[in-house]
Amino acid sequence: MMASSSVGQQKYVRVKPYPEWKVKALEELEELIKKHSVILVFELKGLSASMLHQYRRVLRGHGVVKVFRNKLLLIALRRVYGDSINPDIEKYLSGENGFIFTNENPFDLYRIIVDNSVRRYAKPGDVLQTDIIVPAGNTGINPGPVLSRFSKLKIPTQIRDGKIWVARDTQVAKPGDTVTPELADLLRLINVKPVYESLRVKAALLNAKYIIKGEELAIDVKTYEDMFKQAASWALNLAVNSTLLIPETISILISRAVIEARNLAVNANIPTAESIGLILAKAQSQANALAAVLTNKAPELSK
Repeated sequence: MMASSSVGQQKYVRVKPYPEWKVKALEELEELIKKHSVILVFELKGLSASMLHQYRRVLRGHGVVKVFRNKLLLIALRRVYGDSINPDIEKYLSGENGFIFTNENPFDLYRIIVDNSVRRYAKPGDVLQTDIIVPAGNTGINPGPVLSRFSKLKIPTQIRDGKIWVARDTQVAKPGDTVTPELADLLRLINVKPVYESLRVKAALLNAKYIIKGEELAIDVKTYEDMFKQAASWALNLAVNSTLLIPETISILISRAVIEARNLAVNANIPTAESIGLILAKAQSQANALAAVLTNKAPELSK
């Protein structure tokens, strides 16, 4: 495989062929890109091999999880899509990355990724997303120098039956706190795994043209459901008040028209099969009201 470029009057021609592994990787990438319209880019840094293996298993049937060099992916995208690729893609191809090739909705796939997060021990430097509560009860740890670790973190303890007990539920960290080495060590000691770990998705690339940032994939499904329900309700009200005849409004409009026509007939004293009973009831009510007034003014009339 040869490559060339020109700058002014000078022309560079690559004489040495590309390594066979690179050629095969590019061919595999091109096939994956042609078969899948969506690519999720996720960070590899700090991701354990076991976690990556788990997600390969979880996402089987939903997408293909692969690890390639960023530059190779960019070359393959340009070969498949030409100059139509979004130039901002390069911003998401820094550092070590893995890729998920899929034809599914990226929001649905992200939800699967989040739902399959696993708990792990906290590590020094982790920034916490939730409160950490050390629960009351038997730690199963023998008393000794380790008691100073509890004391340093202001966790009340008692010695019972030769074991260290935590006297009461104790909050040792809150969201936004950074895990210290002392806290990480103690939580591991008492087998508390406060951190949920999953793939850290940087972006979703749609046909190499549109980019959805990773944080934009984390939508609140319930909030959007409520928004759509509210929008549907407003749209129905607008259609009814505008007398727009569509399948969703026709029964409501007919019912309203029947009620308005009947009210008009009653108020205009137009006798019909639907209004005669209401007209007579109205007449009876008016007669009773008149009789009550006359009785107060001329009691002799009630005899």
